[in-house]
Amino acid sequence: MDLYGRHALLGLLVLLSGCGSLLPSERAEILSPFRDYLDAEGRYAQAVPGATTRPELFSLGFDPVINGNGRTLSFLDVRMMFVQPNIPIDYLPDSLVTCLEAKERCTGYAFEFNQTDTQRVGSFWADVLNFRKNREVKGWAFRAVFVLVDDKLVHKVSNGEPQIRRMQVERNPLGPLQGAGEYLSDQLK
Repeated sequence: MDLYGRHALLGLLVLLSGCGSLLPSERAEILSPFRDYLDAEGRYAQAVPGATTRPELFSLGFDPVINGNGRTLSFLDVRMMFVQPNIPIDYLPDSLVTCLEAKERCTGYAFEFNQTDTQRVGSFWADVLNFRKNREVKGWAFRAVFVLVDDKLVHKVSNGEPQIRRMQVERNPLGPLQGAGEYLSDQLK
């Protein structure tokens, strides 16, 4: 091997030694007016049943038209969401009973906001040759439902995941041959 070939090989080895940064990454976000989970939770806390009006709710960032990612709920949607067949209506909070009694004057909004960042981590070669793919998922998710009678908030409920931390590991003992049988059978169809 001549001097040029040795330098090229050495350059290639140096380049490939840091191949972890060559692994793909993915970012998924349901766009929202909130910076993070705590911001969403803080604005949710500012909505007070019995006091907050529809325009005030919208100004907090919970506007399905301007900010998106919200569903408008009819009276029947609210009923289906909260009333279960084997749970008596007496078990519902008074605010929901008020909504059910108001019928068509009762509406709601359901929102879901999240942000996830997925990074492929681990060995570049194991990933590229399909032996092992490690994915590290980080992010947050926040869901809220608001129930209004006329233009006044009467009930709210939320849930979410303030710190999503997951590791997904996919192992393929046959590496690049894994799935070749499925590929061949698909080609024969």
